[in-house]
Amino acid sequence: MRRLPSLIALRFFEETARHLSFNRAARTLCVTQGAVSRQIKALEESLKVKLFERDHKGIRLTPAGAVLMPCVSGAFDLIERGTRQLDGAMHRERLVVCLPPTFATQWLSSRLNALAVGLPGVELSLRTQPNDACHCAIRFGREALAQGYSELLMTERHALVGAATLEGQDIAPLLDRLPALHVLHDDIRLDLWPNWLAAARLPQRFADDGIEFSSLEQAIHAARRGVGLAVVDLNMIADELADGVLVKMSEVEVIGPYAYWLDVPERHVESRHVSALAAWLLSEVAGTRPHYA
Repeated sequence: MRRLPSLIALRFFEETARHLSFNRAARTLCVTQGAVSRQIKALEESLKVKLFERDHKGIRLTPAGAVLMPCVSGAFDLIERGTRQLDGAMHRERLVVCLPPTFATQWLSSRLNALAVGLPGVELSLRTQPNDACHCAIRFGREALAQGYSELLMTERHALVGAATLEGQDIAPLLDRLPALHVLHDDIRLDLWPNWLAAARLPQRFADDGIEFSSLEQAIHAARRGVGLAVVDLNMIADELADGVLVKMSEVEVIGPYAYWLDVPERHVESRHVSALAAWLLSEVAGTRPHYA
């Protein structure tokens, strides 16, 4: 007889080790963060070894956890390949979704497992470049399209954020000391910093210098490392804020004018898979959308 730890606990361990975040693991597994913590604790007690180190910066694998992770992942990969072979004879319909890279990596990636559960029997194909094969698209823009179906998902909410170690410090000295982290579009700085400084009634000189990045993801990573401060759409860093690796440095927010929209061309409006995706997206957004006073 095999003497194995709980497979559920091992699955929770793998997802937590993959994300190095209890919160993201919980999202992926469609459970609460407390459930993840309890399973990890039970696994550590069963193995009589500590698998994660926890501090104010987050969590990281212990040497024992680093040894266990590839073994567990390899075992689950083997099981997945076997079950997929059984599914080979089943017909799966493809759903092609076009979406911006930032939305894909910062918002959707941690929810893909939940999406797969919400769309059983669907082979999902994500594209970052629109084309005729797309059944629907998530678009970054100011307003709904005139034709087809166009639904507002979320409006941008820009705020000043920084590493957790900076929390509670005065803004002006930080802005003097740390570089502003800028995001470029077509080699031109986006107006994130000037707009936020104007709303906060702070001098525009704070945005004069700094470090430029070709993508929002790069700026977010630098902010997490304490390199500087960034003005970021809060919708795109919900996981980082929940994990405490990024914090809001001010309550000032700039709302809009851009937003994310779900667009469906007329030829696919009646598609049941597109309708299921739309319902799932709206449900997810409603679960994370803030309530304004």
